[in-house]
Amino acid sequence: MDWNILLDDCVDFAQRLIRTPSMTGEEAAIAAVIAAELRHLAYDEVWGDEAGNIYGRVYGRDRSLPALALNTHLDHVDPGDLSLWPVSPYAAEIRDGRLIGRGACDIKGPLAVQVYSAAALLRAGERPRRDLVFCGVVEEEVGGAGAIYWAKHLDYPVELVILGEPSSNTLAVGHRGVIQFWLTFHGRSAHASAPERADNPNYALAAFLSRLPAGAAGLRVHPVLGPTSVSPTIVHVDTTSPNVTPAWTRVLLDFRTASESVNSLRAFIDDLVGDYPHTLTYADGMEPSPLGSSEDIITGFYTPPESPLVTRVRAALGSGMGHEVEVTRYRFATDGRHFAMRGIPVLGFAPGEETMAHTAGESISLAQMAESLRGHAQLLREF
Repeated sequence: MDWNILLDDCVDFAQRLIRTPSMTGEEAAIAAVIAAELRHLAYDEVWGDEAGNIYGRVYGRDRSLPALALNTHLDHVDPGDLSLWPVSPYAAEIRDGRLIGRGACDIKGPLAVQVYSAAALLRAGERPRRDLVFCGVVEEEVGGAGAIYWAKHLDYPVELVILGEPSSNTLAVGHRGVIQFWLTFHGRSAHASAPERADNPNYALAAFLSRLPAGAAGLRVHPVLGPTSVSPTIVHVDTTSPNVTPAWTRVLLDFRTASESVNSLRAFIDDLVGDYPHTLTYADGMEPSPLGSSEDIITGFYTPPESPLVTRVRAALGSGMGHEVEVTRYRFATDGRHFAMRGIPVLGFAPGEETMAHTAGESISLAQMAESLRGHAQLLREF
């Protein structure tokens, strides 16, 4: 099997994916492109589901074993200001050994590698050790509806999910969970010409935000997945009139943690606010999962680096790429949290730098794609 030809075909597929815009909620066209490629590559089964996800299966040498699932999403974020791009975000140009375009790194380059990893074996007349199932899911960028649907309706055993989120070909063993709260400060409105009649909640918000960085430094740290972080992002008031002191103001707090709980974060916020009247509510879609044992659970995913599973996967990937694979973590959240909460082991491995995701001029290294193809192919042989 000629690896150079395989890479050329894989990159060509990635270019076609980039040239097929697939904003969240608009993934049908790219799902059709992927389905056609899976059939062209002789996957044994190709199918879709009611959510709009697309799947392909290659039968393994031992079909009694649980499947290995390769998972990526189909949607991407908006390209933003086109003047910030060196080329058109949907042109899929190659410059200096890098493929440029919206989704090149997150997630179409890794998607192409996952799809073509099975082609590496099939072209060599081989089969994976166990069934391989490619899962391309919708709406990851807005919460993971496609992944949730797949996990909920899963009707075959899965030994491991490999996420195609960019990791620079290192092995990501997890990421922190994400929880978002609206913190609302309640005051009293008045005409802006008479501020003494009002209780302006913006001052309470300002005082809270000034204390937040120092307070957050005391939040707990996970030994592998890192420290708890908080970012105040969106601020709203109840009025759009410039001459009205607001009755309330609110800020969205984005927490990432693998060591705090919902209850401990609520207590942290209440303590930092003090006696000023306030309320705390979940942001849309951020209520704890009903699969959790209590409201106290913030879901990420974590597979301990010392586990036999990680040892096996590292060995196979390292054998394919010709060097030891570093163990790392994702800083951002992924669909992996939806699989982990259902007891399915999850790891992340893909080409592409995490720092490239969602940026203007997003790109992926062709050399990393080539290396990742070899690693994936060996993983399919051995795992």
